[in-house]
Amino acid sequence: MGLFGRKKKSGEELRLLGHPGHADTCKCLYLAAEKGVKLKVELVDILDDQYPDATLKSLSPFGKLPCLINGDFVTSGIAAVLPYLGVRGGGQPLTPRKAAHLGQQNYWIEIGQFRVMPQINVLLQDAVFNPGADTGGQGTAAAEEDLQKIFDGMNATLSDKEYIVGAFSYADIHWIAYLHLCHVCGRDSLIDSRANLKSWFERMKSRKGGHGSPYEALSSASEIQGREFRNVA
Repeated sequence: MGLFGRKKKSGEELRLLGHPGHADTCKCLYLAAEKGVKLKVELVDILDDQYPDATLKSLSPFGKLPCLINGDFVTSGIAAVLPYLGVRGGGQPLTPRKAAHLGQQNYWIEIGQFRVMPQINVLLQDAVFNPGADTGGQGTAAAEEDLQKIFDGMNATLSDKEYIVGAFSYADIHWIAYLHLCHVCGRDSLIDSRANLKSWFERMKSRKGGHGSPYEALSSASEIQGREFRNVA
């Protein structure tokens, strides 16, 4: 079995390797539930000293998560797994067809991956993964300050808009994971103090997908601490 290998049967069970406190894993869970794609989840402990271990490297040579397996087909990393799930689930395409919307989608995805996710990981380390550790608060304070600026920009973008770039797109999938993990970390004030962002978050939480509520596929703080997450079925 190799990376981007050939899949054996289209009806094979889909397996997703990831972690409930890993933002990119959260994105895949939400999209699978939105699109009605069944996923069997398997924990990869990103906090273990042996991560990535030999098993993960045999599937994903660079140890990237999430990793998706369907029969003999294997792919990994959010840029590969999300589109796979989007197409597999069918329905309305999530890639904008209008050039301006496509550009805006990709802009906010990049901002999320390179500016937001690293700061979310700092907050997770302090509030969920290693609560009570004596960090002095310097890292979390800097992370929150950076998120304040970025969330201000997203709040302005969402003015009089239902979704980030017009129609529901991959940008929304990326950002629901970030805001959910902010909530998990007890940083609701970052969301609640921005009316447009808060309204968008509530809409995303109340969406109904092919497997009920997509938001319910995401794990709570206690579940993340217990390394628990659920199959999408």
